[in-house]
Amino acid sequence: MIFVSIEFAIFLVVVFLLYWIKRWNNFKIQNILLLAASYFFYGMWDWRFLIILVLISLANFGFGLLIDINEINKRKKFWLISGLILNIGILAVFKYYNFFIDSFIDLISLFGYNLPRSTTKILLPVGISFYVFLSLSYLIDIYKKKLNAERNIVSLLLSLSFFPIILAGPIQRPAALLPQINQRREFQYEKVADGLRQILWGLFAKVVIADNLAVFVDDFFTDYNDYTGSTLLLGAIFFTIQIYADFSGYSDMSIGIAKLFGFNLVRNFAYPYFSRDISEFWKRWHISLVTFFRDYVFLPISFALVYKIRGEKVLLIKVEHLVYIIASLVVWFLTGLWHGANYTYVIWGLFHGVLLIFYHLQRNSRKRVLKKLGCTNDNIFIVSLERLITLALIVVAWIFFRSSTVPDAIDYLTNLFSKSLFYIPAFSGKKDALILALFIIFYFLIEWRNRDRQFATAGMETRMPLLKRWAFYLGLIMILYFFGYSEETLEFIYFQF
Repeated sequence: MIFVSIEFAIFLVVVFLLYWIKRWNNFKIQNILLLAASYFFYGMWDWRFLIILVLISLANFGFGLLIDINEINKRKKFWLISGLILNIGILAVFKYYNFFIDSFIDLISLFGYNLPRSTTKILLPVGISFYVFLSLSYLIDIYKKKLNAERNIVSLLLSLSFFPIILAGPIQRPAALLPQINQRREFQYEKVADGLRQILWGLFAKVVIADNLAVFVDDFFTDYNDYTGSTLLLGAIFFTIQIYADFSGYSDMSIGIAKLFGFNLVRNFAYPYFSRDISEFWKRWHISLVTFFRDYVFLPISFALVYKIRGEKVLLIKVEHLVYIIASLVVWFLTGLWHGANYTYVIWGLFHGVLLIFYHLQRNSRKRVLKKLGCTNDNIFIVSLERLITLALIVVAWIFFRSSTVPDAIDYLTNLFSKSLFYIPAFSGKKDALILALFIIFYFLIEWRNRDRQFATAGMETRMPLLKRWAFYLGLIMILYFFGYSEETLEFIYFQF
């Protein structure tokens, strides 16, 4: 049962109506209803996954209390470490067991020892990376006294399993969600209408843009040896658009659904492909994940290194630069690994880490060069050039992300950067691609025009006359009906993470 299915639409309507029944307008009853709905929604994927989710949540409820009630630092740290080991251990077993075993066998084989491959394949619970990160943030925030342990078990369980975010985020930390869970929520027509607008835009992005692009992308990346470099370039661009429309579309739907029940979730995308540099891109893409790694990995590593390293330079490198380099490489290695047990994700993450390090190190030099050239930072030529360069690097990185193996990614790039790069793209379905291109242009034009807003269709009730506004909504619905990908329901890309 995914957001774009008829089953979910029925489920959502039923839960919404029950939730806002006037005689039930008590936030404690509403919380129980939402928890039951969340467990039903998650259990529809596989009841075994639900058991894992419940057990992890109950364990974290207990760890949170033990960390909170112990005043002795050693005991607090013991329970924190125990909780971290449990959560990370469960994530490692379910998500990385096969990866680590195969990597170890490959390493041993370099020394001439051939060990048998493991035939054990562990099923990956959907959304486990997301709810484990919610649990980690909950325990760490209690330890740092940024949050008191939740005494109401229903509230805590709901914060770790709220159905709009359980499968693929945003990573709405309990510290921000629990206060909303533990307060009265009133029905607000404006908020519900705003949520519906955001859901509609997310549906358009997913069903019309992402799912239709998936047909071409799957073909290009599967049979890359059969296509010219120009066609493969088009395929890489298509995937760049697909993954954005897919994931930002999911995030818009998730945030919009939460608004229907009176909740505000953290923004997860801020038009990232309009960024002028790689640093800005990562302030706009998957914001909840980036800030998680910043707060719980990058900053602690940086502070620890600064505290331990003495002197101004190490190996002729300024300490501040060395700290940034080490912390960035660790963070982006983990970011890549978080996305999946595959070397392609690790390379993708480290590629972005290197880009960020280079950007960080050249900032002062860039300012001096611009000054010598007599250019201001907002020069339209400079801004446009930097946006194109940034987007080109992002496209190259996505090739590793999308490829099944590292050799596949290298072969794809080799075929792309060949003399056939200058041929006219040749592939089947050009007519469908042309129609899709028009929708893509429309999609990004609306996003560009409204790039100063939380989402592309936000605030339309104050910016457009009633008839024009409803014509726009009905137009999107008609496009969804006639041009939405309909052969089969495609899961969101980030469900696999």
